Amino acid sequence: MADNEENDAAAKTAAADAQTETPAQTPTPKKKHRVPVWAAVLLTVVGLGVGGAAGYIAKPTTQTVTIDSKSIPENFQKVLQVYSTIKNNYVTPSATKKLADGAITGMVNSLDDPFSNYLQNTDATSLNTQISGSFGGIGATMMQTSDGVKVDSVNSGSAAQKAGIKAGDKIVKVNGKSMVKKDINKVVAKVRGKIGTTVTIVVDRSGKQLSFTMKRAKVSMPSVSGKIDSSNKQIGIITFTTFTETSAQQIKKTVKKLRSKGAKKFVLDLRGNPGGVLDQALAIDSMFLKDGQTIVKLQPRKGKGETEVYKAGAKYDNGFKITEPTVVLIDGNSASAAEITAAALNQSAGIKLIGTKSYGKGTVQTVAQISNTSELKLTIAKWLTPDGSWIHHKGIKPTITEDYPSYAYIKAISATSLQPNQVSTDVKSMQKMLVALGYKVQTVNGYYGSDTSAAVKQFQSKNGLSATGTADAKTLAKMEMQLSTKIGDNDNAMKKAEAELK
Repeated sequence: MADNEENDAAAKTAAADAQTETPAQTPTPKKKHRVPVWAAVLLTVVGLGVGGAAGYIAKPTTQTVTIDSKSIPENFQKVLQVYSTIKNNYVTPSATKKLADGAITGMVNSLDDPFSNYLQNTDATSLNTQISGSFGGIGATMMQTSDGVKVDSVNSGSAAQKAGIKAGDKIVKVNGKSMVKKDINKVVAKVRGKIGTTVTIVVDRSGKQLSFTMKRAKVSMPSVSGKIDSSNKQIGIITFTTFTETSAQQIKKTVKKLRSKGAKKFVLDLRGNPGGVLDQALAIDSMFLKDGQTIVKLQPRKGKGETEVYKAGAKYDNGFKITEPTVVLIDGNSASAAEITAAALNQSAGIKLIGTKSYGKGTVQTVAQISNTSELKLTIAKWLTPDGSWIHHKGIKPTITEDYPSYAYIKAISATSLQPNQVSTDVKSMQKMLVALGYKVQTVNGYYGSDTSAAVKQFQSKNGLSATGTADAKTLAKMEMQLSTKIGDNDNAMKKAEAELK
């Protein structure tokens, strides 16, 4: 599974430094609707959870505030007292940084806001990667296999290609550290780094270990893609995965390309889009609106100023407009900046929304630099739709409700292989997949019994795989890919969008 096309649920692969793989970062609240696991292979950035980068202001406006000891609140004297007590009396010596970071984390957690976080080291790096849409890497796609992390493909002209890394190489070491028992997220984190820095990777190729040293280069993660609809050549489909600092430019480029291919109508697919950089939402939304129409309203903390109204105009879109008939697709994982876009286009331009109710994230965050390796992500404002509604925890209801078929929400399989007589939720997911694909499983209960084994054998035989009855990595990958295809063929929201634009 290539990183810019599919997620780890569909074929156990992820990008090391090409388009999508992002190590998991801050925890987020459970979604009201699960993202269509298998349909998400073409819709979402791997590892980017709802709220992960949602709603950031492109240029941080929050500054850290320095105070002298005389202005420390009385209650904080207790914090200093506890710190001193631990530092001087705890049974084992405690690092000052560890205690300070713990205190900061505790303060932020006390806000009870899942979108405000104290980020350190790789979490801070991941956040910056998501916002910028680029990072330092080697230009190779990696995949998780039962035998470890392997190179799935190498980008043309990349550092990896120039160094001699090839598809199929198994990652053994990165900068001298063993990667043999590491999962793909940890390998990715080691392979990535600051642009221009050197990384040495040892791979296993046909039983022989080879070492490659190369300089990390800038790798961009496209957030927008476009294609002409297969059933109506006048419809251009724009798939938009997240709002990075270059998304407006990508939208403009994609629309121009689709127009050159004959597109006279557009579907803007925001399903699975968790949001991102706010100024890019303003630029993109302005393209679809007439100058002067309201995009969004920002309501700061009481006493911090009046509600600010943002309106469409050349200030944001530089005169580039999208006036063709358009519909927007949303789902339960369309959040924050994606919801700003959906609401703006719907309420100010009358564009129909098709799909399911959106996530419901009505706050804006910005980032304050605390140190070279740490940042504070903090909620600083509420955002309101053009009609003044606050959709936080409520979401946006579509004009027309359409959803994926139920089998699109089958829980992802985390195991790389499944064996007869096993009992697990992964087995149950596989059973549901087999049933969705037309194979008979008598009881879908999570037990890998004889009926399940027979269904697996039948699937393997039909697909040219070794009919062992054991679901190995190849079998699961094939099964998941077929399910993904079936869901794509039965994308009710897309079909409704096509019908609306006829």
